[in-house]
Amino acid sequence: MKAEYITSAAKAEQLPPMSHPEFAFIGRSNVGKSSLMNALLNHTGLARTSRKPGRTQMANFFCVNDKWHFVDLPGYGFSATANMEHREWQDLMDGYIARPVVARFLFLWDPRRDFDGDDIQLALALSDRAPLSLVLTKCDKISRSERLKRQKILKTALSSRGVALLSVHAISSLKKEGTEQLLDELLTATP
Repeated sequence: MKAEYITSAAKAEQLPPMSHPEFAFIGRSNVGKSSLMNALLNHTGLARTSRKPGRTQMANFFCVNDKWHFVDLPGYGFSATANMEHREWQDLMDGYIARPVVARFLFLWDPRRDFDGDDIQLALALSDRAPLSLVLTKCDKISRSERLKRQKILKTALSSRGVALLSVHAISSLKKEGTEQLLDELLTATP
């Protein structure tokens, strides 16, 4: 799989021209967006990872096989630095979400957490714009039976509030569980 970094945008006006279908990785800070992207692309250092939450401060664009863009969006719920304040994050996200080339939003979630009202609102806004997949990350941290239970609870929590889910995936980037199925689904979903 060929993957390369293209550009980053800190503000909506810095978003690159729309040239390929985009798969957008979004979720709370420290949910594992960059780790998942690296695992999917079988590339250890393409997307920058950190143990410290809030490190992704910009929308980072990666070109995959000269056909798609994977977009690592800044996490929400925590900011490690003062230069990514909520209003800046909101402006960037509003600009990004409106892009017609978004083929899929990947809403990453730690299955050990429950959704709050803001999480539901974001998922609803995303599913209104483009197909939405719920991707449960860090699944290696819970048992298989707990994973299945939490998957059902979280899927119901979203769908009962009107969030349209295209698919749900349980992933461990560390053990690469579920990554192949997710990648196959993404790359066969668009021309």
